[in-house]
Amino acid sequence: MNTFRLILVPTLVTALVSAARLVAEVQGWISPQSGGALNPLGISWLAFVFGGYFALRISRLGSQPRRHPAWPWCLVAFVLIVVSIGWQFGPLLEADQSAETFQRVRGAVLVLAVIATTMAIVDFAIWPRLAVTMLCYAVPTRAIVIGITWLAKHNEWDTHYTKFGPPGIELDMTTTMVSATIAQGTFWIPWTIVAGFVAGSFFGKHR
Repeated sequence: MNTFRLILVPTLVTALVSAARLVAEVQGWISPQSGGALNPLGISWLAFVFGGYFALRISRLGSQPRRHPAWPWCLVAFVLIVVSIGWQFGPLLEADQSAETFQRVRGAVLVLAVIATTMAIVDFAIWPRLAVTMLCYAVPTRAIVIGITWLAKHNEWDTHYTKFGPPGIELDMTTTMVSATIAQGTFWIPWTIVAGFVAGSFFGKHR
C-alpha cells in the first residue's frame, strides 16, 4: 500500500483536532496552560491510535517486525521517555519565567530529544516499515503544529502553543518559532514514532 494513501486520513484527522484545540483555547473553553495540561483534545495520544491502525494495515500486507515479541522492547522505550520527561521537567515545575529558566528548559528539550531519537532508532531496528510510516505521519502533523504556533503568536492569542516549559515562558516571535521548530522536530517527531509502537507492536508477529 502507498504510504501517502495510508497516512492521508489520519493526518487530516490530526489536523482537525489541532485546529479544534486552537479554537477551544482562543474561545476560553479549555485551559491554555503550557504543556497542554493533559487535555484530551490534543494530538499526542493520537499516535497510539494511529500506530495501531498503521501496524494492522501493513501487517495484513505481509510486513512484520524483525523481533518477536516486539511489544516489550517498544514498551520499555516508551517508559524511558516518560521517565526522562519527569526527570528533566520535574525540577522546573516551580521555576520562574526568567531567562535562566528558559535556558534550562531548552537544555531539557535537547536531552529529551536525544533520548527520544535513540528510542525511535530502536523501533526502526525492530520494525522498519512501521517506523517509516509513523515518521511520514509525524512530520506533517508536527509541521501543522509549527504553523499553528506562528498563527497564535502573530495574532497574540493566549494558547499553550506559544508557551514553553512548565513555567509557561512566552518569548518574541523569532525565538518562539525557533524554539517550537526545535521541540517539534527533535522531540515530538521521535515521540510520535515511539508512542505509535506501543500499540502497533501488538499487531505484528515475527515471520
